[in-house]
Amino acid sequence: MNHHPVLVEGDMLRLRDSSLWVVKGCYHPPEGVVAVPRVFEGRKIKRLSEAYLIVWRYYRHYMRFLPELGKVAPVIPHYEIYGCLKSLGGVVRLHENLSRLHDVALDLIKLLSGRGLECGLSGSLLGGYYTEDSDVDLVCVDQLTNSYEVLRELRDSRITENLSLSDALEEALSVSELVPSTHHVRILQRKLTQGKFRGIKYTLRVLDCGEEKEFLGPYDTNIEELVIIKLLSTSHKTPAVYRVSLLRPELARGANAHLISYRARLTELPQGTLIKGRGLIHIRYRDELLLVDFDSPNSFLEFII
Repeated sequence: MNHHPVLVEGDMLRLRDSSLWVVKGCYHPPEGVVAVPRVFEGRKIKRLSEAYLIVWRYYRHYMRFLPELGKVAPVIPHYEIYGCLKSLGGVVRLHENLSRLHDVALDLIKLLSGRGLECGLSGSLLGGYYTEDSDVDLVCVDQLTNSYEVLRELRDSRITENLSLSDALEEALSVSELVPSTHHVRILQRKLTQGKFRGIKYTLRVLDCGEEKEFLGPYDTNIEELVIIKLLSTSHKTPAVYRVSLLRPELARGANAHLISYRARLTELPQGTLIKGRGLIHIRYRDELLLVDFDSPNSFLEFII
């Protein structure tokens, strides 16, 4: 690539070996792009832990410790990128025998656009590895509106629908990672960023990178711990930024504590939610900032209540 386009969460990169990678997060170092494999040797990779296994086995030379993130992440050098698929503003052509899926995706984009949300395709429809059973995945940017109120209005008016119990079970079992299935099913059934539109399941990522900038490292301490936190706020956006109370371990008492996550399954958690699990804790002593991070492939949650 002769230039480095502005990339967002959900954009896809095709490398010179034909593997397809999905862009992760808001921060990218000057020399490359943080991304994980999505299609490798013709196989779709659905779990973050599986993606990292592929990276460690075949692309170990991409792994770098990024002080800004406080952890090791795969960074794709710009010279390894053969092409870029853009979620927002891109042109995507779908196979004609999937015209219904195509029509539903475009109609949902048009519907949301009319309410102030600029959206574009991501996932299998963007990458071209969709099937007749695929869902609609969209990346959206909030344009001068409260996107959650828009999503609530669409749900209340039954233009969109909640996932049924069977839909939620199918979704939770297909990507059984990080969150215990019983907890994941309950979360999925009440979400507004996931649901059904004209009978087809959809997932929305409402991007907002502005808030994350103040939380970037370098940090003074990065430790993996078993933690218990209580959410003091809620968020439907990506990254999801929650104010939290750290109940265990007893670190940096009185710190300005937050949970930040790019995982869709950790969005829309209600205020007051208790979470217990193993994750990374990042501490910046100069301003008493403490971040809880469950986006590591080794992270797991014991409960969300």
